[in-house]
Amino acid sequence: MSQVPPPPPSQPASTGGTPAASNTKTNVILAYLLWWITGLIFLFVGKNDPDEKWNAAQSVVVLGGIWLIGVIVSIVFAPVGALIYLVAIIYWIIFLIGAFNYQGGHIKAPGIAQFTDGLTDSLANAVK
Repeated sequence: MSQVPPPPPSQPASTGGTPAASNTKTNVILAYLLWWITGLIFLFVGKNDPDEKWNAAQSVVVLGGIWLIGVIVSIVFAPVGALIYLVAIIYWIIFLIGAFNYQGGHIKAPGIAQFTDGLTDSLANAVK
C-alpha cells in the first residue's frame, strides 16, 4: 500500500498593503453606488480613511446637492428638473468610472470642483 502524502501547509496571510487598498477601492465604489445615500453611510463607515471619507463626502455634496436642486426645480418647472437630473446622472457615471479606476486620492468633480471641494472638505472634516 502506498501512503498518501499529507496536504501542503496553508499559506500564511499576507501582511502587505494590498487588502487595505482593495477595501478602500470597494468602499469608494460603494460610496458612489447609490448616489448620496451610500455616500452618507460611507461618510461614517470610512471615517478612519481620509480618502474614503472625502469621496463619500463628495457623493453627499455633489450628488445630494444636485438631487435636492432637482427636487425643488421639478416642483416649479418639471422639464428643467429633468435636465438637472440628467446632469446628475452624468456626474454619477463620471464618479463611478473614477471609483472603478480608483488608484487613491480624491475623485474630482469636473467643471465644479472649484466650488464643491471646499464644502466637501468641510463635511469630511466635520465627521470624526
